[in-house]
Parts: sequence; C-alpha cells; structure tokens
Amino acid sequence: MSKELTLTVISPDKILYQGKAESVILPGSVGYFGILPGHATLVSQLDFGLIKLHTAGKEFRIAIDGGFCEVRNDQIRVLTEGGDSEDDLSHDHAIELLQEAEALPTSKEKENLLKKAKVRILLHER
Repeated sequence: MSKELTLTVISPDKILYQGKAESVILPGSVGYFGILPGHATLVSQLDFGLIKLHTAGKEFRIAIDGGFCEVRNDQIRVLTEGGDSEDDLSHDHAIELLQEAEALPTSKEKENLLKKAKVRILLHER
C-alpha cells in the first residue's frame, strides 16, 4: 500500500494543484470527507468549500466552487467549476467579492457568488 496520494485539481481555467499528499479532505455535497492512501474507489459530487491537503507536516488549502472527484488507486482527480489557492487571492480581495455579491438583487447567481466569496474568506482563516 502506498503512503502517498496523488492529487490533481483542475478548473476550466487552470490546474489549481498537482502533486503528492499524505491525506486530503474534500467538501462533499453532504459534508466533508477524508481520503487516506488505500481508500476504496469512489466518485463523489463536491460542493463549495475547501480542499485541505496535508503533506510534509503542512496543510495546503484550495477553495473550490463545487464539482466532482474520483478516487482510484491512490489518485484523486477533482474537476471544479472554479477555484483559488491561498496564494491566488488576498483576504482583502475576498472581502470585496463578498461585498459585491451582497449588493446584488436576490437570485441564484447571488447565492452562488455569496458561497464563493465566503469560501474565499475561509481560505485565509486559520
């Protein structure tokens, strides 16, 4: 059994992460769930939230806007509609995104933009 996972996170615009991890926590559509090496094959829908991966004793986080994941043979592939890493977006910019979303009239788009902004704010909180 391998002691590492290979994680690839892809959005339509870019590859958000590609590398090794000791463990990964994903935002499933019914709650967060963890993946360790040797995990059973799995396909799951993902919700807005943070992917948390642990490698070399450090935690790295990626905000995603939903999508799907596949786990197979210690490889995790995540396809997401959009996302940012901690380095992609400042906390101040995340606050601006929230304020812009709050100013919109009530709609499904506003709801999704609010979720997106709130996840980006969480990206910077420890």
